[in-house]
Amino acid sequence: MRLFKAILLLMLVVSFVPTLMVGWLSVSHTRELLVRDAQELAQERVKQLRLKAEVFLNEPTDTVLGLARVPGFFGLPMEAQQTHLASVLTQRREVLALTIFGPDRKRLPGLQAFSRHDVSPTALAAHEERARALLEGMEGLRYADAVMEPGRGEPVLTLAFPVGEPVKGYVAADLSLAGLRRMLEQERVGSTGFAYLADRHGHLVVGGGGVAGLGEDVSKRTPVAHLLKQLEGRPEAEPLELFHVGNFGEGRDAVVAAYTVLPEAGWAILSEQPVEHAYRQVEAMERRILLGLGAAILVAVVLAALFSRNLTRPLKGFISGALELARGKFGVEVNIPQKNELGELAQTFNYMSKQLLAYDMENRGLYESLEKGYLETIVALANSIDSKDAYTRGHSQRVGDVAVQIGRELSLTERELRQLQYGGILHDIGKIGIVESILCKQSRLTDQEMAIMREHPAIGDAIIGPVSFLGAVRACVRHHHERWDGTGYPDRLKGEDIPLLARIVACADTFDACTSTRPYQKAMPLEKAMEILDNLSGAQLDPQVVLALRRVLAQQGVRLEGHRLPVKLAS
Repeated sequence: MRLFKAILLLMLVVSFVPTLMVGWLSVSHTRELLVRDAQELAQERVKQLRLKAEVFLNEPTDTVLGLARVPGFFGLPMEAQQTHLASVLTQRREVLALTIFGPDRKRLPGLQAFSRHDVSPTALAAHEERARALLEGMEGLRYADAVMEPGRGEPVLTLAFPVGEPVKGYVAADLSLAGLRRMLEQERVGSTGFAYLADRHGHLVVGGGGVAGLGEDVSKRTPVAHLLKQLEGRPEAEPLELFHVGNFGEGRDAVVAAYTVLPEAGWAILSEQPVEHAYRQVEAMERRILLGLGAAILVAVVLAALFSRNLTRPLKGFISGALELARGKFGVEVNIPQKNELGELAQTFNYMSKQLLAYDMENRGLYESLEKGYLETIVALANSIDSKDAYTRGHSQRVGDVAVQIGRELSLTERELRQLQYGGILHDIGKIGIVESILCKQSRLTDQEMAIMREHPAIGDAIIGPVSFLGAVRACVRHHHERWDGTGYPDRLKGEDIPLLARIVACADTFDACTSTRPYQKAMPLEKAMEILDNLSGAQLDPQVVLALRRVLAQQGVRLEGHRLPVKLAS
């Protein structure tokens, strides 16, 4: 599982890194292009609006300036002068009023014309006041601030210029900005953008979007504030060429704006559009790229998972097969039908497993032969002991058999059972070192003779000590005369300090001594023998081992109360 995760992570990293880099580069580069396109579009928009505004402003202005080109205008009769004034009003509907002033800047009688007959005295006075304000210090064409004409509710622009050199008089005119206002109100920037005109004082001239009323202050709007900062310190009469485009403001108030200046009037035409709408294409592009990136990542995850699974699944088969081999199950095979390196590895593994099976079978045969030879040697040693005393002939073999059955009842391993059998057969091997006069004595031994007899466990331990494969059997040989209560010999071990195998051999030895004929006693019935073992339980013998022997007898059909059936304990 860890290898699967590692391969999957590696595959994902290998696929994610280039995909993310390409996605990031695509998003950043395309975003820059789209942002630049949006700003260039705003720039081109204000350029077109500037051309339209100049047309709206210059055409009626040129018509009024035509009066200065009339030869000897101020020397003509009044009727001819009035005819020229009426001609201007007729040619351009944007011209609302014309007034001629003398060199002393006083209105000349009879030389004032209006595009309509009913001009209120208030409108007439306002027109003359705006005109006289322009004449102060005049050197060329000048424009006044746009105002809302009383009574008509439309923006009006007043202009004035001198005639002749030296100055023979002045001409002042009111121009209607209604057409310019309609043009800007109809000009839409996307779905929410708008355009408007502002003067160099930050006041609205005309415009759409409902940003403010005519003449109201719009200097707080970020594009206008930026414009006014650029105009700061410049004389009003100085011609100005300004252009700027970019993002203005922050958060929800951020806009993409562009502005440029009409040099003659000193006005700026501005275009605004909320950033979120101006860059809508950018956001749509980012969503599409991110969606594609997500799909690519999903495909990469699926492919990486499939690749990792196809690579790690055979490895699980190898791991399972290796574990089977480690448990000794030689000959196990792994089934990997793939025709690649993994398939070749599987064939090599299967060949190795078959070879190990062959070697194992050969080794088992050799081991069984060797073990059989060991057992035959051990039995021969035991028989050499038993042959000294006719009463004990077969005793060692019977003790080994009974010990094995008790050990099996106690759920010992096959290895421990084999050690029990060897230990039972060899438990009295030390009697080889005991003189026959004591070993075969028919009467009770003296204390001195008993002391000599009690040396046989240590002698037996010393005999088999150099034999390495009998190392685990030494405990049975040395300690089979230890007692549960600690009064045995040779080491006076007590309770569970006595090795379990030695406790089992001691029980089997005592049982066989009770159920076989000796010089000092006849063979006892099983009930009597088990009665004696019960009495020795907890004093000489391990109580649990005695109970295990009872269960062995019960499994073989022996009733220890009432009648008993014949039983053969030796294997």
